[in-house]
Amino acid sequence: MIRRDPSLRLLRLVVTKSGKSAYDEVFHPGVNVIRSEGNSRGKSTIADLIFFALGGDLTEWKAEAGSCDQTFAEVATNGAVLTLRREISVGSRQVPMWVYFGALADGIESAAEGWTRLPYARTGGKESFSQLLFRTMGIPEVPTEDANITMHQLLRLMYVDQMTPVSAIFRMEERDSPYRRQAVGDVLCGVLDERIYPSQIRLRQLDKEYGETSGQFSGLMRVLHRVDESLDFSDLLSKTAQTEESRRKALDEIEQLRGARYSSDHKPSGESAVLGTLRRDLDKVSRDIVVLQRDIDRLILAIEDADLLISDLGKNLVQIRQSQATGKSLGPLTFSFCPSCFSPIEGAADGHHCHLCKSELGEAHDLSRYARIRNELEMQLKESRELQKTRAIDRDALQRRLDGLQRIRSALSDELLDRSRHYLTEADARIEVLTRSVGYFDRELIDLDRDRRLAAEVVDLAAQKERLNKELSELRRNIAAWTEAKEQRQSSIYNLISRITAEILAGDIPSDIEPVQSDGVRFNFRENEIVVNEKRGYSASSRTVIKNAFHLAMLFASCVDVRMKYPKFLLIDNIEDKGMTPARSHQFQRLILKMSNDTEVEHQIIFTTSMPDPILEASPYTVGPQYSATRKSLKV
Repeated sequence: MIRRDPSLRLLRLVVTKSGKSAYDEVFHPGVNVIRSEGNSRGKSTIADLIFFALGGDLTEWKAEAGSCDQTFAEVATNGAVLTLRREISVGSRQVPMWVYFGALADGIESAAEGWTRLPYARTGGKESFSQLLFRTMGIPEVPTEDANITMHQLLRLMYVDQMTPVSAIFRMEERDSPYRRQAVGDVLCGVLDERIYPSQIRLRQLDKEYGETSGQFSGLMRVLHRVDESLDFSDLLSKTAQTEESRRKALDEIEQLRGARYSSDHKPSGESAVLGTLRRDLDKVSRDIVVLQRDIDRLILAIEDADLLISDLGKNLVQIRQSQATGKSLGPLTFSFCPSCFSPIEGAADGHHCHLCKSELGEAHDLSRYARIRNELEMQLKESRELQKTRAIDRDALQRRLDGLQRIRSALSDELLDRSRHYLTEADARIEVLTRSVGYFDRELIDLDRDRRLAAEVVDLAAQKERLNKELSELRRNIAAWTEAKEQRQSSIYNLISRITAEILAGDIPSDIEPVQSDGVRFNFRENEIVVNEKRGYSASSRTVIKNAFHLAMLFASCVDVRMKYPKFLLIDNIEDKGMTPARSHQFQRLILKMSNDTEVEHQIIFTTSMPDPILEASPYTVGPQYSATRKSLKV
């Protein structure tokens, strides 16, 4: 079979209780049938455990499954083998996952070494297991209004259970969101433009910010005109310069008069103590400035070193991908002579062992190793970037503190200089007049500074309005263009899914479903429904067939159209749900088998049945024994 990524395949499922195996079965590509004689034999229990082991958030546990301890799922994501471990805890939600890059047997043998614990949802700087699985499968991360799409949300569209109404596309859950359902459908159908959803969220944020900025600007202008209708900001700079010049001249004249009237050798009592205090304060502030500047310089050097590290990590990621591609193109390296003793080397017995040391080789091993290295490098890169942000924040905080200390030092220096040069004595009439004029100039400068700050605020708000309006216009144009391209892709892929659904329904036995044309199937992820021939009033068994046909169509469509991101994995637990007759169930099982055998692209379909078609017995499609009242699926 040809593997077409993204792909997900369950290789082995192990369920343990009290340290012993309660379930251990190997699964294969294509069709996997879990069967039993009659109902209540544990088939749905295994289906729920598969859903949970792959990342689903299971809220209602069957008694047998809830009594177990943990699940181990050996999976292949895009060909790389991983092992997923989760603890079974009845009553707990959003259970974390342990991930091992390699086969289950190797993971169990290595005990705790090599296992990475990942939370259900991202917390702080730590990524979730959904992010890791998405990355290994090449599925984009998509934020929605309430949260990011998780593995649980994808599995809701890949697991058809018995408890969900047959009219619903997605597995039922509380507090479901139509926008999230549409986003999940768009992701798996490959019609999602990763730029649209974040841009729409950004558009709403900008719209709100623009409204607030416009309100502030209009309110400020109304207040200013109400206070002074003739207010003009254009000559603020010239007025400020003139007032400062007049103040400077007055101070210069006061200094000259004081220098002429008083002796430079006499100082009033207490003046030396004040000057000493000022000098000590100035020395302390200067020392603090030196320490702060040294800390800032260290941070700047650390930031520059980290930038080099981040650049090297990015290059290493590129080189890893290039190395993987080169290894795949060139194939294994073969030696004619031993590089140590130069003796001739005999060839390996087959292509699954190293030509030199005879160690066992395998594509999955190489893919797992590459996946592990990529994951470690990406985690290092993410952590380095987070640390870089922290350093930048620390540097800015230190810089603000340094600026404040420098202003304090300047004020202390001015006061020390003023007290050192001038001595308080009686002032004559001229000095009193000049002193009063300096006070007037100071007050005028305060008013001018207030007007200047108001002018700066008005200018800033006007510039912010213009910037936001420009960004909003550009964002709206981009969203419109991206949406148009998305709708064209969506129409093509939706038509393909509808056509395959109609083909599957055409293979059903005669029922109340009239002949269906390729355009007779309509589905809507947001509304969570499938409509056939514009009719909804079918029998329960027919609605079950329609629902299963649609889910199979999504899987087989992803094998045809490379644009789809559906990982070619489907779990069905309602083949004969809602009064299905044995003849109709057998016919549907044969349809699944035929379509699977006719497909060259690697895929996996796991379904349960209590009415197994006789042709399936003793076939390679079955998984485990046929369960019965005395031999149930879980050994608990």
